Amino acid sequence: MSPDQQSVDRGSEFVVYVYVEPDVSISGMQFDLHFDGSVINVKSISEGDLFSSTATTFFSEGTIDNAAGSVIYSHGVILGKEEVTSPGILATIVFEGVGTGITDIDLENVIISNSSGSAVPISVNGAFVTISDTASSGVNSGGTGSGGGGAGDSGELFKNIESRYVSERTVAKGMNLSYTFSQPDNPVVNVNFTPLKSSGSVKTTIEVLKDRSALVAEDPDGLVYRNMNIWVGKYGFATPANIEAMTIGFRVDSSWMRSNDVNSSAIRLNRHSDGKWEVLQTMVTGEEDGYVYFESSTPGFSPFAITVVTSEDGSSGDSAQGVDGILSDGSDIDGGEDQNLGQNMVMLLFIAFLFLAVKRGRDI
Repeated sequence: MSPDQQSVDRGSEFVVYVYVEPDVSISGMQFDLHFDGSVINVKSISEGDLFSSTATTFFSEGTIDNAAGSVIYSHGVILGKEEVTSPGILATIVFEGVGTGITDIDLENVIISNSSGSAVPISVNGAFVTISDTASSGVNSGGTGSGGGGAGDSGELFKNIESRYVSERTVAKGMNLSYTFSQPDNPVVNVNFTPLKSSGSVKTTIEVLKDRSALVAEDPDGLVYRNMNIWVGKYGFATPANIEAMTIGFRVDSSWMRSNDVNSSAIRLNRHSDGKWEVLQTMVTGEEDGYVYFESSTPGFSPFAITVVTSEDGSSGDSAQGVDGILSDGSDIDGGEDQNLGQNMVMLLFIAFLFLAVKRGRDI
């Protein structure tokens, strides 16, 4: 199951995928699901792309019993003799946090078979979720908490996704739109843009990654703080024809910065596009509750990485003007003003001296 662990606020929805990586050719799968029904409930189960992307299929969500905390005999099968060997999602399960606590989500009675109806060897991994009673989840009204949807079929490896968060808003032309997030493990705090046309309900998806995105061939320059994918709407939505003034707000743990001897002026957001990394203009917006907050303008949405830029002398501080008014050469802004004032005073005294000397010569 993917992701294998999540933290969600009570009342929020989240998604778990039944993800399959076949070692041999397969054509059908069934499973039961067990969970604590006092903590989470199943809202829906829908077919994924494991079989349906290549063949005609039959799928059943099975029997959902939230009171018992179970789903019995959910299954999908290819109709015919075709088989698949590529990894994919058998089922997308939408849950809702109805209580508080931690619950396992266990797959049981799992059978995967080939086109002859013979079971193949398998290994099964479950998941667990923590539901907390937090007043504000950082997810907009009408949005979901941690989970999939929208641009979730991004091509990212499921095993590389640490957590996924989705927020949904109604997009109307000309409004200043902001998708906000506040989950502890999510470095992204907001995604903002101005729509150029009304587009109805649009989801923004944050995939917080364990390592570099699978869509990227190499790391960006510098020390990497976090990797993530950010997707807005379906493919083709986040273009200059539809939206403008795109910015991303993010945060970096202050203790991480101290332990790595990093100054806030050295933090950058990097975007990967067209096969290369681009360092985005980044500014400090504040500091609060153990985090330093930043904002970057972006021309689009794709894989991102928060990094530390390194100056020519190998240091990772004061490489750009920061929140405390430090210039790139390390001098203080106020100190520079004092120096200019001193130089002006010397010039005025010199002019006064010349004036007196000339006047004196005339008097002689």
